[in-house]
Amino acid sequence: MAELHAGLQRSGPESALGGRRAELDGEGFGAELRSVRRTLSLLLTTARLAVDARVDLDAAGLAGRAQRTARSLLSAHGVEIARTGALPRAPAIIVTNHVSYLDPLVIAAVAPCVALAKGEIRGWPLFGAGLRALGVVFVRRGDVYSSAVALRRLWRALDGGATVLNFPEGTTSDGRAVGPFHRGVFRLAALAGVQIVPGHVSYDDERVAWFGGHTLAPHYRRLSRVSGLRARIRFGQPMVVQLSDDPREAAAHARDVVVALQSSQD
Repeated sequence: MAELHAGLQRSGPESALGGRRAELDGEGFGAELRSVRRTLSLLLTTARLAVDARVDLDAAGLAGRAQRTARSLLSAHGVEIARTGALPRAPAIIVTNHVSYLDPLVIAAVAPCVALAKGEIRGWPLFGAGLRALGVVFVRRGDVYSSAVALRRLWRALDGGATVLNFPEGTTSDGRAVGPFHRGVFRLAALAGVQIVPGHVSYDDERVAWFGGHTLAPHYRRLSRVSGLRARIRFGQPMVVQLSDDPREAAAHARDVVVALQSSQD
């Protein structure tokens, strides 16, 4: 009888609370089921994009497709977005810090855009084709020719009325600090005559950060089990870059603005 009573005690409120904690921490059957549903949603969306890639769209159309896709995927993954600051007016170049593979989705969900991504992603099975369907422009880091081609493609996107998204740090971080900004898109902004819109993206869960050589698949599996993620994107005042401006100085100034946006969210 004492053993039965102890068992009933363990199945009471404390046990239920422990089960809830497990759910929030991405453990338990509910978390596993959530992960399976989200993974299937991701794979189906990517497969559909591979088919959509056969339909040619202009730059603005690709940005719109990216926004619809981002909203669908974030909804399926239970990610809510809080935005502050005025939305960029297309065409423009958005520059933000980079924390996770969720960043392009969060930004595209509120501001339709064409993104710049590292070249190795282009070769990923299924996902590469899906990203091409969203108008993603790929660049091989350290390759001068690839960088020149990518900048020309981004210029055409801007000329077609689309907004461009760039992460000028060039890599992801843990989100605690903002790294140095590369200068490439700041020269492009001057040449194309469009504004730079600085932004800062952050999350309420440190597990979102993907950096330091962590493999994508295991990280995504863990993150897909988590419920109630919230993303925050804050846009700053647009910047004008003149042809006479030093793009290095423009990049440094934009980084200072992003750092200030980060401080305002802390």
